[in-house]
Amino acid sequence: MDNLKKALQPLGALAGITGAAALVNRRLRTTSALPIDRVGGVRRRWQWRGYEIFVTELGEGPPLLLVHGVSAGASSFEYRLLAPLLARERRVVAIDLLGCGLSDKPDLEYSAELYADLIADALGALCEGPAILVGSGLGGAFCVRVATRALHGLAGLVVIGPTGLGGVLDAEPSGAQRALALLMRSPIAGESAFNGLASKPSLGWFLRQRVYADPNAVTDDIVEHYYAVTHQDGSRFAPAQFLGGALNCNVARDLPFVETPVLVLWGERASETNPVRNAFEYLRLAPNAQLTTFPASGLLPQEEEPEAVAEAIFAFAREPKPANAAPEAAAAASDATPAAEQPAVQSGSLAIFKSYDVRGIYPSELNDDLAYKIGRVFVDQLQLKTVAVGRDMRPSGAALFEAFARGATESGAGVIDIGMVSTDALYFAVGKYEYAGGVMITASHNPANYNGMKFTGPRAEAISLETGLGAVRDRIAAGALGTPAVIKGTVTERDILEDFAEHCLRFVDAATIKPFKIAIDAGNGMAGRTVPYVFKRLPCSVIPLYFELDGTFPNHPASPIEPENMVDLQRAVLENGCDLGVAFDGDADRMFIVDEKGGLVGGDMVTALVGINTLKRHPGAKILYNLICSRSVPEAIAMAGGVPMRSQVGHSIIKKVMREEDITFGGEHSGHFYFKDNWFADSGMIALMQCLELFSDAHKPVSDVIAPINNRFRSGEINSRVHDIPAKMALLEAHYADAIIDHLDGATIQYPHWWMNVRPSNTEPLLRLNVEGDTRELMEQHRDEALALIRS
Repeated sequence: MDNLKKALQPLGALAGITGAAALVNRRLRTTSALPIDRVGGVRRRWQWRGYEIFVTELGEGPPLLLVHGVSAGASSFEYRLLAPLLARERRVVAIDLLGCGLSDKPDLEYSAELYADLIADALGALCEGPAILVGSGLGGAFCVRVATRALHGLAGLVVIGPTGLGGVLDAEPSGAQRALALLMRSPIAGESAFNGLASKPSLGWFLRQRVYADPNAVTDDIVEHYYAVTHQDGSRFAPAQFLGGALNCNVARDLPFVETPVLVLWGERASETNPVRNAFEYLRLAPNAQLTTFPASGLLPQEEEPEAVAEAIFAFAREPKPANAAPEAAAAASDATPAAEQPAVQSGSLAIFKSYDVRGIYPSELNDDLAYKIGRVFVDQLQLKTVAVGRDMRPSGAALFEAFARGATESGAGVIDIGMVSTDALYFAVGKYEYAGGVMITASHNPANYNGMKFTGPRAEAISLETGLGAVRDRIAAGALGTPAVIKGTVTERDILEDFAEHCLRFVDAATIKPFKIAIDAGNGMAGRTVPYVFKRLPCSVIPLYFELDGTFPNHPASPIEPENMVDLQRAVLENGCDLGVAFDGDADRMFIVDEKGGLVGGDMVTALVGINTLKRHPGAKILYNLICSRSVPEAIAMAGGVPMRSQVGHSIIKKVMREEDITFGGEHSGHFYFKDNWFADSGMIALMQCLELFSDAHKPVSDVIAPINNRFRSGEINSRVHDIPAKMALLEAHYADAIIDHLDGATIQYPHWWMNVRPSNTEPLLRLNVEGDTRELMEQHRDEALALIRS
């Protein structure tokens, strides 16, 4: 009997604890405020499938439906600051899913489809006319699912840091997760387990470390509210189903089928639970998406920067564009109206004219009609007789080529179709065959739903806004397409890749290149086409990664400057015992290297390597580097007997300076490398050949070749959204008034053992910061110090 009593004592203690927890929870449920009380407006009940759902309404105008996350503690509290701002222009409807909605039903079969049905029905029942749907967190993932249904009542979708891409849980829930889910659904033990998980200390830690960018912003009031929400009657049931995998929602699968326009909002300081780099995957996967990020926000920009979020949503909602309708509309307009009489393009689409190129989302920003007009005006403005036109592998490239060629030939130019090639192959064609101009149809490293154009004049000379592109834009805006030519031009095809490969190899002695084993990541871009032409003439063994031409980029974004896109290449180098790895961007004009240890080699280090190799053939030559490159670059150039020359960032600027100063080679930290004997144009392939020759001559591993010049620590480029850029620049210069400061490009602030450059973006309200230090501690100290000033 005594043994039995001892055995029952722990059970009695557990019963006492769980009973106390139940009493505490019951008291909390009767005293805590409902989450909708924080939003304001008018509260009412909506009967859905026999369930009572609470709805909050405020404001007047076109409808906008808010859907919050469904994690523990989430509620329309997420919109307490944003909803009143949106109500200035819209009729805002917020539905509550947690605490006083579906999430307190123990016997309900929770699923992603259940919530998607609820949201879709709310659009029809609560919103009169087409509505903008706004969802955050897991609610955002459900909204993506809703948008795949192509509802007539959906005018646009706004998602704020949606949870997950491959699913809410990265894999099937483990046994432990399933057990915890079962435990949380039980009457008393579930209350106790959830009460411990959702205690004030644990909620405070979660909010400060994983949700908010500024931990000090998590006030006691916020913790108290989340604590109250988690203890509403039955609020543990939805989290239990979440842990058990019932709420899995495969966003990556759904996004390609969302035809409505999508606005993705993300905090730049989001934690690793859902980092900002995920946002670019949404742009890559959604056919018609745009992104806005917020520098001072974590996972809840609507809570931390509500004014900026509201403005972004207003800008998106004021002019919603029907997805995938532009090509048909453009064709109809073209058929109905003679080209010379067509009205001017609306100003919004002219934003795709950047400093050095044209680039935008297809077809909402760059469409076939605009490509036709660009062809008409580009040829007429520059009086071109011949234009070489290449394109990358993006699905929209063929249609844009046909439209541009139609416009160019109507203005009298002969169009030479060189097919799918890399951008540096287009430059080669214009220079080698002496065409009057060239156009490359590409969006380079941008997501799949983008496309664009890069322009050259004769001798592959880049054309920017200042040298003709601005005039093209302004004439299109005014509807001044010019008079069609009496004799139209024709389109002819030309295969240039054998000649291009031979040209690249002329920069080195190919016979001296060793039989390296090289992993090459083409990123499903144009390197998959050009690399085989060049390397069939070399003794190297190539391990190909993603050589299949696929403009949807199914494996990873074709942007090797981002470290996360180099992981597959690093793994391939190590697994295959390669001597080095090489990655190209989408249009294969940029090139990055990985050493034999899997270490990333920056574009500035490659600039130094190619500069050193160039000086072997051109002793005493001028070598250009942009001012973002490491201090080690000019030091290495000078030590090799060259004359280092510092330049602004940007290919049009660099090409102009190189022509004016007769500079033999120039390189940028971004992976662009320019050669005088390549008509001053950039080529990642030629730079790679130079590196292979240098590595062959060195007779030692790549990491040992690079080590002497790779001796400082760099932050990489960090972008911050800033409303008053001149004021921030003045603040930084005042703070570092004792430094040597120059203004070649933004402000370069120099000290003996560290330096920084901060410069405005040409296209967005961003400040770009780069910091380098002789030690990691110096770099990190001054990086953090500068960011605090910029983002204050």
